[in-house]
Amino acid sequence: MAKYCYISEAIKEHNLDYVAVMVTGKRDMSRANLNRLSGGADFTWHCLPPRGRSGGILLGINSAVLDLSFIAEGEFFIKFHLRNKSDDFKWILMAVYGPAQDDFKPAFLAELVRTCQQNPLPTLIGGDFNIMRHSKEKNKTNFNPRWPFLFNAVIDSFDLWEIELTGRQFTWANSLPDPTFEKLDRVLMSMEWEFKYPMVTVHELDRGVSDHAPLLLDTGDSSFTGIPNSSKWNFHGFLMRTLGNVWQKFGINRSTDKTLYRDGTGKWGLSVNT
Repeated sequence: MAKYCYISEAIKEHNLDYVAVMVTGKRDMSRANLNRLSGGADFTWHCLPPRGRSGGILLGINSAVLDLSFIAEGEFFIKFHLRNKSDDFKWILMAVYGPAQDDFKPAFLAELVRTCQQNPLPTLIGGDFNIMRHSKEKNKTNFNPRWPFLFNAVIDSFDLWEIELTGRQFTWANSLPDPTFEKLDRVLMSMEWEFKYPMVTVHELDRGVSDHAPLLLDTGDSSFTGIPNSSKWNFHGFLMRTLGNVWQKFGINRSTDKTLYRDGTGKWGLSVNT
């Protein structure tokens, strides 16, 4: 229960308005445990059960600050349609947990494309994607560019941006004597979300009991608080020449695509991998 005490204390200390916990390892959580996790705040939670011993997602919002109108989930994500009570701003919050195994990464990326096509509002996407974006996101030389190439193509095709992670290059490390460090956790935002909160920043909290870095987002608006982490990346020129092949690989008709919008609430938020 140490990790849940950590989250509860973070909610209280940082006055969080939304929280995403990846790899919960639990198929269900009792109301009593969720109330303890909320740190005394009035949180609404939704859980995506894990597949086996990994893959679960728990997403929660502070109901005193946000109205929840719709919940969607897939194999690798939970999506909330939200409204800020303070300014009536409507947006989408997504928590993502990507598979570590290569065999499941095509299904993950295809699902990410489909759910982004269905986002009618500004959108904020955060979590453990389990895919790096370039070789600098790993401290070892055994880097496979296949998945980063496809991941970057998806990000760019929906005009998403990462929020730069301040003060740290990597978000995950193993416990070997010669450790591997990688950046697997990040937050993506649409242009509309960035327009709403142009001063947004993401910082790492103390790792606590996790091998992933908990990420704390500050929208720069003292009246609100949010979730992600990231670093800006521009892939436009190259993507224009390769995007057709990428969509064909996923079996998706590009003519039906919709633009993915960004959205956020000037609040603090936390993305924790446990």
